[in-house]
Amino acid sequence: MVIGVTKQAGIRRTFEDEFVAQLKAAGVNAIPSYLYIPQDGPVGEAVLKQALKETGADALMITRLVRVQEKTEIAPGYYPPDPAMAVHPLYTTAWNDYYEPPIVYQSEVYTSETSLYDAVKNRVVWRGTAQTTAPGNVNQEIKNYAEIVISALKNKKLI
Repeated sequence: MVIGVTKQAGIRRTFEDEFVAQLKAAGVNAIPSYLYIPQDGPVGEAVLKQALKETGADALMITRLVRVQEKTEIAPGYYPPDPAMAVHPLYTTAWNDYYEPPIVYQSEVYTSETSLYDAVKNRVVWRGTAQTTAPGNVNQEIKNYAEIVISALKNKKLI
């Protein structure tokens, strides 16, 4: 069972559906949690256990956003070199004191954590984190994230 922890129902459904599709393509029978846990937000352990019982799922894949950081990068300013040749002396003089100011780039960095929980043995068997910059296209970022996680699970021979 795939669980996307978010208060945004649309993103949760998109996230869970993408993971389910990619897991099925990898040969894993997966289901989205929203079919059995339709409530948005946190639910009690009894609701989760009931959903596991109804589905017969032997594992949970739970993903949550753990941090958003503002990142600032500065490209330094510079003085370009004097032109070797000029059409007019005033043109050359103008370039002698020319200065290009620094450029500031700001972005948000999102850190998400995915845990694979063995419901039969009652323990976490794998946990991983990944970072992405502020998504321009949320659906594409979800797809990319799912590919990264599923690749890591294949490498660890967990799926």
